[in-house]
Amino acid sequence: MSERVASTRRCDAVLLPYLQASDETAAGAALEQLICELAQPITREVIRSKLRVGQSANRDVSDDEAADLAGEVTLKLVARLRELKSDPVAKAVSIFRGYVVVTAYHACDEYLRKKYPRRNSLKNQLRYVMTHSVGFAVWEDDEGDLLCGLAAWKDQSKPVKTRIRESLDKLPGSNKSKSSPRELLAAIFARAAGPLPLEDLVSLVADLWQVRDVIAPITSIDGDPAGVPSADTGSREGLDTRMEQRSHLEKLWAEICELPVRQRVALLMSLRDSSGRGVLTLLPLIGIASLRQIAGILAMPAEKLASLWNQLPLDDAAIAESLAISRQQVINLRKCARERLWRRTRESIK
Repeated sequence: MSERVASTRRCDAVLLPYLQASDETAAGAALEQLICELAQPITREVIRSKLRVGQSANRDVSDDEAADLAGEVTLKLVARLRELKSDPVAKAVSIFRGYVVVTAYHACDEYLRKKYPRRNSLKNQLRYVMTHSVGFAVWEDDEGDLLCGLAAWKDQSKPVKTRIRESLDKLPGSNKSKSSPRELLAAIFARAAGPLPLEDLVSLVADLWQVRDVIAPITSIDGDPAGVPSADTGSREGLDTRMEQRSHLEKLWAEICELPVRQRVALLMSLRDSSGRGVLTLLPLIGIASLRQIAGILAMPAEKLASLWNQLPLDDAAIAESLAISRQQVINLRKCARERLWRRTRESIK
């Protein structure tokens, strides 16, 4: 108990209502408030500042992909907070806002590394040259973004506005085979006459050396029926990893809403993630459906669902009792629901 108290005292005060909640209902409400009112707005802000979000061809991520990424960050934050509450000796989160920012930045970096491997390799190469060559430097500006240029410019926290792109063909070293990276960087910095954002430099050199990443579109989903985890076996991947594909989950949710009521109940009330926790409790946190909306498609009063919220997932016997049917009928209903979702999802991608 003393360890728990000491760990809690080291945490940010905004976390205390959640960490000190005496029952699951209060903890769930506090967690939802932390995520929805504090973490998610910060996450969206970081993603839009770190990545180019939009539908045009020169964007890093589409609006849907940005939402997917925000959902991934949310899941990581929820997992970290649950770990902190359950483990009294877990490392304290002393500044929650800062922890959210760092988690979101790491998620953006990982996304870019996966989506643009050749650009990322070029970025690492250029950064290595600048940090291991006399006269060059990489440093942070006042807002934490990376600038680069001559070491003599390190006291400058604002990048210069340059029009180097208008004369790319006149820069020496535009052919990688004819010039070393250091020679090209020296020429770029001489033309810029001031520090450049690191990302702008990488884009410039990528244009010069024609470094391109080919982004392959996703043409299919995995073979697990509609991406729904099984409540009958623990061997399948949990829904927590599938939620990274928010757009897929939203489409899946729409299909679930079209199922017969008893199939919805048999499927949703038993869903669990890889750790055995109920999946429905995550849906309001990532904005897929509110508790009242979930209750609506289950054809039960919101108050009744709220009373069951902390007992989720329910076992088949409990679901059978609520539907006044046998346990085997619950299993059959869930199987039918999964098969229908699998067919409908496959049809939607043909």
